[in-house]
Amino acid sequence: MGSLGGLLALAAVAACNGPAVIVGPATAAVINTRAPQATWTPALSLTPADELTSTPLAGPLPTSGPTITPRATRAPTEPPPVTPCADSACAVAAQHFWLARPIPSGTSAAGRVYVDYVDRSYPYGSTQNDAREPHHGVEFFNGSGTPIIAAGAGTVVMAGDDQVVAFGPSTQFYGRLVVVELDQTYAGQHVFTLYGHMQSVSVAIGEHVEAGDALGLVGSTGVAIGPHLHFEVRVGENLYTATRNPELWLTPYTVDGTLYGTIAGRVVDPQGNRLPEVTVAIRPVNTQTDKPRNRFVLTYAADPQQINGDDRLQENFAIMDMPPGLYSVSVSTTKLYQQTLTVRPGELAFITFVVNPPGPRPTAAPVSDTPVLTESATPEGADETPTPEIVATP
Repeated sequence: MGSLGGLLALAAVAACNGPAVIVGPATAAVINTRAPQATWTPALSLTPADELTSTPLAGPLPTSGPTITPRATRAPTEPPPVTPCADSACAVAAQHFWLARPIPSGTSAAGRVYVDYVDRSYPYGSTQNDAREPHHGVEFFNGSGTPIIAAGAGTVVMAGDDQVVAFGPSTQFYGRLVVVELDQTYAGQHVFTLYGHMQSVSVAIGEHVEAGDALGLVGSTGVAIGPHLHFEVRVGENLYTATRNPELWLTPYTVDGTLYGTIAGRVVDPQGNRLPEVTVAIRPVNTQTDKPRNRFVLTYAADPQQINGDDRLQENFAIMDMPPGLYSVSVSTTKLYQQTLTVRPGELAFITFVVNPPGPRPTAAPVSDTPVLTESATPEGADETPTPEIVATP
């Protein structure tokens, strides 16, 4: 990859490993422990922790590993009819904040602060400003050895590594991983949670876990840039093409007794087609926080391996942990489109924009060996970059 790709990768690492922002008071974490289980013997012997190595990557992901072995899958469940939600009332009825954070909150006995919030530089459906392939999950950046816990109750259907059998776009992609099939189904469909890039695994296939039970430790095995937990939600089938945005499944924070909410929405053209990689600006007007922050998210990228909206919502952007209150939400394509939206405690607020499609995206210039500083669009995940004042359109 050229120099620009390398700089992007380094920038991504720096962004993800910057100073932690702790939401709420830091408390000692509680991790459920279970009675010892029968020892599981993996099909491949990988005893030393460093034998399954990480593969730093910036740019397109591999399409295949040395060997792709198709997994046996159950007959897929029939998805419900696709009827996109039109308003927040529909979204509230369809919401499913079933899952706890897969990283403990608070601190360890040794004083390590656990990061249990979603990294905003590479959220679901994003490409990190074209530096990466569309993301099928979310990241929790923590140091190696941080505990990983079950986000919901279910049965372990995978515990080991993906050297032979692919659970992503290639073998050797997630490294050590765990997949849990939840006890609860969604609209008659099976729901799976995937935990990737683990340093070690502490559960066995067939074992039942409860929310909060220890699954293993954070690592950087597989295709990973530094230690972190890659977390996915899959609906219908345990397939890379069946993911959904975890931010619509994880329970929002409670901060100082106030339950936060989640914002999601659709940006579509007049024919109802979802538009990819359009910037959505979310600015607080009157919210229940003493530190209001502007948020900028991109709609999901187009992806041949299926970045999916929720079955009912059919959204193409979402962001969790939003303080309750009134927000101004805007999209700019051929002109500025602006609406207001109210986030209520513990609820999903939903908004739809019908806009003229933006013009063609500029073609990237050939990569030069000499970095050139140019003005650029607001980077994905930026929160408080100065922006022009919103002018509501008639």
